[in-house]
Amino acid sequence: MTKRERVEKALAFEPVDKLPFVPAVYEHKARLVGRSPSEVCRSADLLLEALERELAVYDPDVLTVGLDVYNVEAEAAGCEVRYFGREPDVPAVAGPVLAGPDGIGRLRRPDPAADGRMPLFVDVAARLARERGRDLVVRGAVTGPFSLACALTGTEELLVATVEDPGFVRQILAFASAVSVDFGRAFLERGVEPVLFDSKASPGAASPRVFRDFVRPAYRDLVFPALRAAGARMLPLIIGGDTTPILEDLLATGAGQLLCDAGADLDLFARRCAEEKRAFRASVDARLVHTARPGRVREEARGVLGRLVGRTGVLFGCGVVAYDCDPRNVLALREARDEFARS
Repeated sequence: MTKRERVEKALAFEPVDKLPFVPAVYEHKARLVGRSPSEVCRSADLLLEALERELAVYDPDVLTVGLDVYNVEAEAAGCEVRYFGREPDVPAVAGPVLAGPDGIGRLRRPDPAADGRMPLFVDVAARLARERGRDLVVRGAVTGPFSLACALTGTEELLVATVEDPGFVRQILAFASAVSVDFGRAFLERGVEPVLFDSKASPGAASPRVFRDFVRPAYRDLVFPALRAAGARMLPLIIGGDTTPILEDLLATGAGQLLCDAGADLDLFARRCAEEKRAFRASVDARLVHTARPGRVREEARGVLGRLVGRTGVLFGCGVVAYDCDPRNVLALREARDEFARS
């Protein structure tokens, strides 16, 4: 069974030879080639080298073309991104560009073919899809509308506006949704499936009310219908943290695959996702993967996998792998997955 077949069958709730292995490797891929995140995320050659190295070292079933995943669209839309040279820090948005509702009309919708680093990521993803897409799922990282809106307006300002000026929030989410769709379409046009990242919408950052009233409609009514119309088939929605309080709303977005991060109710996710025929990725705690020894990581992975016996529609991985994480710890996850398959 090829990696692509394994992932497609898992998403279709069909039996697989082993659960698709999908560790969350973003800035860590720069470490694999001995460079900094700031260097790799601005060089097509280095990014391609880092992705090829990720594939060689960890042998994942999905390769995600993304590194500083919440910065690319924001930068193209006018935000300043702070880079750190050869230091290991992950680039970050320096500050918002929008000061209140009056500025929305001056926002410029970026062109994925021309603006900022958007073309770099699309081109690298397209090359990988041409060379490896027959046997491997290549995904392009896209910032979800709520996280992008937070970058454009400031997180605190946006959260306050959900109470004081909900009309403004819906306006900025409509703009951000259009940007997410544009970037997703650019990947799709090059044979790459988009994956949406929106962890600012996690209950740890925004209340379930905010998700229900603002984020869910953006995905349900704007983002996912447009991407499906453009040919998307998988549509993963990745929101970290304990998303148990918003599970029903996550299902209602229409996403094709969800994330059950460490701390979320794995048994509830497994039951509800099976009932709704919605795939999900079970995840080992990224903090443990970063700090523990390989044997302890393998033990934790076995515990998670043991709760998934007999289930279909499941992928397996971990939270975001830290830049300086010991590769042996990520490999311990894959080894546990392989042992689980054999047993």
